[in-house]
Amino acid sequence: MLPCSVHLLPLRAAPQCHPCFSDSSTQILASVVRVLMGMPAVRQPAKPPAGWYGAHPATTKAFFLPVTGASQYRRALAVRRNVCEERGKKAVALPASGHIDALPDGVLHRILGFVDAQEAVRTCVLARRWRHLWKSATALRIVRDGLEGVPSFMEHLLLLRRGSPFDAFCLKFDVFEVGDVPHVNLWLRHALLCNVRELMLGAFYCFFPLDDLPVVSQHLRSLELKYVILGNSFCDFSGCPSLEHLSIVDCVLPCNKKISSKSVKHLSIMSCIFNKNKEFRTHIYAPNLISLMLDDKESWDEPPQPWRTPVLDSMPSLQEAFVRLAYSNTDCCSNADDSGYCGHVNCDSCYGIKHDSNCLLLEGLSEAKNLKLIAESETFVFKRDLKQCPTFSKLKTLLLNDYWSAAPDFPALTCILKHTPVLEKLRLQLFYKGSEHKLRINGSRNPMELSAATEHLKNLKTVEIMCEVIDERTIKVMKFLSKFDIRFSLDEVEILEE
Repeated sequence: MLPCSVHLLPLRAAPQCHPCFSDSSTQILASVVRVLMGMPAVRQPAKPPAGWYGAHPATTKAFFLPVTGASQYRRALAVRRNVCEERGKKAVALPASGHIDALPDGVLHRILGFVDAQEAVRTCVLARRWRHLWKSATALRIVRDGLEGVPSFMEHLLLLRRGSPFDAFCLKFDVFEVGDVPHVNLWLRHALLCNVRELMLGAFYCFFPLDDLPVVSQHLRSLELKYVILGNSFCDFSGCPSLEHLSIVDCVLPCNKKISSKSVKHLSIMSCIFNKNKEFRTHIYAPNLISLMLDDKESWDEPPQPWRTPVLDSMPSLQEAFVRLAYSNTDCCSNADDSGYCGHVNCDSCYGIKHDSNCLLLEGLSEAKNLKLIAESETFVFKRDLKQCPTFSKLKTLLLNDYWSAAPDFPALTCILKHTPVLEKLRLQLFYKGSEHKLRINGSRNPMELSAATEHLKNLKTVEIMCEVIDERTIKVMKFLSKFDIRFSLDEVEILEE
């Protein structure tokens, strides 16, 4: 019998799944393993009032039972099965004995993949059977404030695992020493050799320099990077034919000419710094992309860093995209006119890149079906792109902020509406800096009353205006949209919940 300290375990109804358990079930059992080791369970719920042994499923989703030994553990499992039956869901198949020891090795390997790697190794003292189970855990997870002592532990861990494959590798830390850099890079490459499918690497307080070597893996499907420095070769993902999810957050790309992958379907680039040398732009090549998030709004409190807006290459499979240019970067000039140029040839912002006349963002986004375009700075990127605006032949829904609604002529909004022939829904966000949306004004059109001047927008059905108050600017936008046979009524104004 395995010892078990007094602890509160959250018991939740498990969805119908394979007998090998779902992720939620394995996370629960991972908490059990931590309890057996005398450690607190992950995400321990608040302690219920004394004497509570459960709650009615109609009032709560969590059930609390004190576990003090094997008999109480079996009792907890029995209650869990009853809860599942009450909710009309099939309970997970559990061992007849009620002991975690009765679970097959494959399930235990998966459970150990949900706990910290060092805690997983400590389970070797539970019983003879557990002595080597940690060596085949399906994931390695290390989350630390610093990496002190971790290199020695990882050296022994990887050596004793003898190259056994694992599905996920997660390494997150706040600070690091210079001597930790080669170790972390080595662990990353070792994980790729072990056929890892999900790779997460993140620092917090300072940027971690990754080796500028190509990433090569036939099995890697998801890659998440945060607070790292990426070289040009690292961003060539042609050696990862299975990579579908790529997330680059708070990273520095100082001299990257291209981010390329033919297999990536979901790409997120947020709060990154591109090309401090300002001599060229980074091209993003992902022809099979389905969803894109490109957001330069910085998540740290430091002043904005100078960087160049990247260039989006053709994305014929794009379904939805979110693009926000939030801060004053190198592509901003207070003297630039509607053409996007200030006329001063020595201006590094407007003329810093030779032959920089191609469409940067809109051309690559022209195949999207759902699109959100937000500019919160005096960037000239969209102004230049609108001079050679492509046709959005598949676009169904479009969200724009107040940057696109500049009175009195609304040139940006007029231009983009002329190039969206199948647009069905338009949403406009009109707000001042620091304000919130409190009102939603709904507009619609009658297909039987369309004028010849709006024939190119015959599919447009609804327009939503989000604002804080109905002021003069809002009224001007409503009058402008009335030219496209959009009718607004005060009866259609909704007050949004805070």
